[in-house]
Amino acid sequence: MRKVLAAAVLVLAAASTGALAEDEGCTKAPKEQWLTTDQLKVKLGEQGYTVDKVEIEDGCAEAKVKDKDGKSFELYLDPATATVTKKEED
Repeated sequence: MRKVLAAAVLVLAAASTGALAEDEGCTKAPKEQWLTTDQLKVKLGEQGYTVDKVEIEDGCAEAKVKDKDGKSFELYLDPATATVTKKEED
C-alpha cells in the first residue's frame, strides 16, 4: 500500500511541476531587463519579419508577423532577448 501511495505522490508532483513550468512564461529575466515592444519590433524586422503587433503578457512577448513570403505567424518571444520560443502559423 505504501508503494502505491508513494507512486501516486510522485505522479502528482511531476504533473504539478509541469504546470508550474507553463506558468513561468518565456523568460526568467526580471522585467527591468525586458526589451520594449518597439525594440522587439526592430529585432523581428532584422530577422526579416513584417510586424503587425507586439504585446507583452504573462512573461512572454507575443507578436503577429508576416514572413518574406507573406505567411502570417504568431510568435512567442523571450522579452529579454527576443528569442523565439514558439512559432504558430496564423
